[in-house]
Amino acid sequence: MRQAGRYLEGYSNLRKTMSIKELCMIPEIIEKITYEPVRELGVDAAIIFSDIILPAEGLGFTVDFKENLGPVIGNSLVGERSMKNLHGFISSEFKYPLDKSITYFREKHPEVPVIGFVGGPLTIASYLMAGSSDRDLSMSKRIMGTDPASFTSIMKLVTGMVIEVSKLQIRSGAIAIQIFDSWSGNLSPYTFSSLVKPYLEDIVSEISGSVPLIYFSTSTAGLLPVISGLGFDFLSLDWRLDLRDISERYGPGMGYQGNLDPSLVENFPARAFLEAKLIAESMKSSDRYVFNLGHGVLPGTKVKTLKKIVEIVHGVER
Repeated sequence: MRQAGRYLEGYSNLRKTMSIKELCMIPEIIEKITYEPVRELGVDAAIIFSDIILPAEGLGFTVDFKENLGPVIGNSLVGERSMKNLHGFISSEFKYPLDKSITYFREKHPEVPVIGFVGGPLTIASYLMAGSSDRDLSMSKRIMGTDPASFTSIMKLVTGMVIEVSKLQIRSGAIAIQIFDSWSGNLSPYTFSSLVKPYLEDIVSEISGSVPLIYFSTSTAGLLPVISGLGFDFLSLDWRLDLRDISERYGPGMGYQGNLDPSLVENFPARAFLEAKLIAESMKSSDRYVFNLGHGVLPGTKVKTLKKIVEIVHGVER
């Protein structure tokens, strides 16, 4: 989960001289960033280096990144209520060579599967509405209630974008698509079902059957009855859930990914090693399981800790 990042020396060195947007412009740089964790950690697949917000430029949004703040939207709904410069996704306005980067990576490393990466509609829309991170969805909920027409318009635009960017990655050789919807757990099951579920169903309808689809979310234990019925091939769940219990509850047809606590990995390696083994052992009878963290690798995580976790998981007999 978030294999490339500040915990890796190669990535940190590149970030000293280039912005995130600049890094995402050059296929050769993207290949280096994407391959570094495969080489350093010994993981079984690569996650293409990208950022979930950048495709929003193809909708007419202006995107920048600020240190210690993350993505900032210059013409967010909060400041630009008319949405006059927004439009359906135009691939020519998406100037980042994500497709070429996947193709280039596959040519350089044909033995390494590439997982595509795109944001979930609610998580992306929350940035576009609030102008920056809206982790608890407080601003998004305000807009849902006070300006439902604008909320619907942005969700439709973003959903179309997610579908097109996913298809672009699939055509370029991604063997799976992970939809990264971090903030969805901040909604009630009723609000999620009414205002978010239809857009996820549209995505599944458009892409399902081409490659496995992975839906990642956090704090969504209360949403599982809804999420499990959406048609995704794999659910990537956080550390607040017992995967064995969930897999028994929802049956063998659903695949699962997860779900080691990244804070343990950063701050309590001995406990992380124990829990990695417990998680892998609990799921070893499933052929539809991908071991992973329950969210992104934290910046202070030591590479040797991650390497040890990979060794532990690989050592669990099926």
